[in-house]
Amino acid sequence: MDIPVVAMILRSGWVARIILFVLAILSVITWAIIFNRLFVLMSVGKRNRLFRESFRRSRGIAELEKLDERLGQCPLGRLGRAGAGEYRRILEDAHAHSGVKDWSFFLQNQFAMASERFESLFSSVAGTLDKGLFLLAICSSIAPFLGLLGTVWGIMNSFYQIGNQGSASLPVVAPGIAEALITTIVGLAVAIPAVFFYNYLMHRAQRIEDEMGEFVDIILSRLKREIFGLLYKTNPAPGGSR
Repeated sequence: MDIPVVAMILRSGWVARIILFVLAILSVITWAIIFNRLFVLMSVGKRNRLFRESFRRSRGIAELEKLDERLGQCPLGRLGRAGAGEYRRILEDAHAHSGVKDWSFFLQNQFAMASERFESLFSSVAGTLDKGLFLLAICSSIAPFLGLLGTVWGIMNSFYQIGNQGSASLPVVAPGIAEALITTIVGLAVAIPAVFFYNYLMHRAQRIEDEMGEFVDIILSRLKREIFGLLYKTNPAPGGSR
């Protein structure tokens, strides 16, 4: 029993077969990116939720350095660990500069440094979330163009055969029509999933970035609250200056 798609491929010429070969490569690349990004983003979302639960249960920002390594490597976990590192750094600097007279100015600079580190880490982590999506967008753009190219070539081939043989019978135009149809179908079959999953994965990545942005505000606010609480609770001016 003949399979229509296979039959059309067998009837197509070398140009159409080259186009189909390129489309097959783009399809493999497309689905490899899709499955990889789906797995990564789903895993990141799950670990972020687990980290948030641990963060809510934590009694202090310093505890975030003791988190499980698996949670510590998720985007929120990395931001949390950075917050714990900044907490330790600020306290060490405060004890090292015990002669400071204007602690408000000192802490303001320290928190500005912490904010810059959070922004740098945010950009670094966010850049890994949409990894490969640019290539997916390229595949979604090239595939329909190649399909259209095959369609035009198939139509031109049909007209050439009509002029060459002086007949417009079905056996004459069938190879060109087959080329046009198969390249169009395959081009759309590659492009449609690429476009759909590009938008879907970009949406998921953006949601994670929004969650990270909210968490940066939370961790920075908690960092300030805990630092002020620790430095001013027992001693209004750290280092003994009152």
